[in-house]
Amino acid sequence: MRHRAGLAAATLTGSLAWAAAPAAANFHLMQIEQVVGGLCGDPASQAIQLRMRALGQNVVSGHEVVAYDHNGENPVSLLVFPADVANGALGDRILLTTAAFASATGATADFTLAQRIPDEYLRAGRVTFESSAGSVLWSLAWGGSYWLGANTGATTNDADGDFGAPFLPRLPHSTAQSVLFTGAASAMSTSNSADYQLSAGPATVTNNAGQSAVLPACVFGDGFVLGDPFDWNAFAGVELCNSADDDGDTLIDEDFPLGQACLRPGPTAGTLVCGPDGRGTICV
Repeated sequence: MRHRAGLAAATLTGSLAWAAAPAAANFHLMQIEQVVGGLCGDPASQAIQLRMRALGQNVVSGHEVVAYDHNGENPVSLLVFPADVANGALGDRILLTTAAFASATGATADFTLAQRIPDEYLRAGRVTFESSAGSVLWSLAWGGSYWLGANTGATTNDADGDFGAPFLPRLPHSTAQSVLFTGAASAMSTSNSADYQLSAGPATVTNNAGQSAVLPACVFGDGFVLGDPFDWNAFAGVELCNSADDDGDTLIDEDFPLGQACLRPGPTAGTLVCGPDGRGTICV
């Protein structure tokens, strides 16, 4: 269950209010740079990478990363930051991962996620970076027309406070890819659909100390089908992997990594094609 510490009401005047302002600004200018919804079909292996848009944004203690379902409801607190991070230069990162992700990749996280993004949120949902008072400072929504929630937030990192339209495909969890912000470290948000793309091949994650790890390429065994944990009955017209436009958006099989290279036992090189159940891919 999501929980926030209560904030006592107070009236600040004169020099006291002025003195509080610089500290409050030391976490605001932040991007959600990268999200890994799962690794090689394992949605328990997740990562979220933040990036500082300006100098001195490392005072993050007490702030929060939150996930929402496809209606923008049922918030899940993924992490309330228990401490600040050491490095606060422009472009410095903060890496949050699940324990399963760290074990699978060897990446050294700055913080371990208290909760992961639920399976049913991977098809369409939203992740936000929020202040301790609940102000949405950065928002990343995905799922195209399946996303039915709000795209709004503060104007701190988006000029009009509208972070939409959402990134079109689902949050990747069946490959080693991430959803990656394409703008510069200092860039503001414009629209999730324009600002984000899938990483080219296996993603690279980086922690606050500047240590990077490239995600291991997926190896698929005989008959391995990438099952999607999303509840396929939750939406009418969900896109299947079947060479048809099931969701009516003029795109065919857009949610699946078709044509990408993969490995079969041996190892022998293969290519991802639609699996027999229409809900995933196999390596042939």
